[in-house]
Amino acid sequence: MKVSTELNVNDKEFWDVMINSLKEDLKNSNKKGIELKEGLKYKKRSTQRKGIGSEITVHIKRLVPNELYVATFTTAIDHTQITYKIDSLNESKIKVTYEEEYENVSSRKVPAWRQKMAEKQLAKKAKKMLKEVEKFILNSRKKKN
Repeated sequence: MKVSTELNVNDKEFWDVMINSLKEDLKNSNKKGIELKEGLKYKKRSTQRKGIGSEITVHIKRLVPNELYVATFTTAIDHTQITYKIDSLNESKIKVTYEEEYENVSSRKVPAWRQKMAEKQLAKKAKKMLKEVEKFILNSRKKKN
């Protein structure tokens, strides 16, 4: 699943919001004092799952400031890789491409039609999330001025 959207913010502003979110996630998983960098792996508990699949191993694969963020999330039942690619269009506009690759590794297979429906919902959710980040940045700018 892949979505691209243009946002009326600059690459550094978007990057800063993503990195702050990652740092907060690290802190919430009791990994205080760990430097956020490429290659970092840490474990956390899912707030949405119980039992099998509730422990998540996060692996930060790529961190290229203001350009690229790639991470994998691995559980006992699935693997997900997310990618944020940021292209600066000008000093106040970017194009963000969000890609999510999901693999079910449990013995319970998901029907193809259900997977397609889930991907459509995820694409909608991803676009909304990117627009929410834009809104957050624009509101933060107003508060500074």
